[in-house]
Amino acid sequence: MERALFQLLTSGFILLTLGLITGLMFVDDLFAQHLVHKTVLSIIAWCVFASLLWGRLRYGWRGQTAVKWTLAGSVFLLLAYMGSKFVLEYLMS
Repeated sequence: MERALFQLLTSGFILLTLGLITGLMFVDDLFAQHLVHKTVLSIIAWCVFASLLWGRLRYGWRGQTAVKWTLAGSVFLLLAYMGSKFVLEYLMS
């Protein structure tokens, strides 16, 4: 299970990296398109997953430590995706 988790995390990290790079290439104005919070939360999630993968390679993080980092990164991605609707509809109106 742990090996499968880290294989999924690695492939997800690569896809998130590609998504962030292509997203930044095609955005015209980050502030005018109301994408700042989504971009910042996605970059924070990217940093969390990068730290987790680095910790696994460098320090051998396993078990509960890996689960906590995975959940933290997932929460940031969830906030970036679902929270953008909340921010746009309730906080910015």
